Amino acid sequence: MAYELMQSSQPDAAKKFQSLDDIYYYGGQSGHDVRAIYPHKAKDGSQIDLSVGDRIGIAGNHWDGHSKGLNHKAGQDGLFPSYKVEDIMEVYDFPTYDGV
Repeated sequence: MAYELMQSSQPDAAKKFQSLDDIYYYGGQSGHDVRAIYPHKAKDGSQIDLSVGDRIGIAGNHWDGHSKGLNHKAGQDGLFPSYKVEDIMEVYDFPTYDGV
């Protein structure tokens, strides 16, 4: 509901909220990676460290503000605060066809 309220006061609030819900996925999809936008120091053995810019492969949302993933740079697997990352948009050239 907060997102819908923000949409009424600005053109696009898509990057101004962090969902605590599960990420969107479908069976058989390619890997889903995110990038750390805030550093994080693990509080215990279940968590992983994050440095700004680290690429994290998402393994799931734990529904408590934390996600599980693999820090590709550090090789660590564990939990981290979901709000400290953002989605990585993979952009590819797509051919256009002009009737040729």
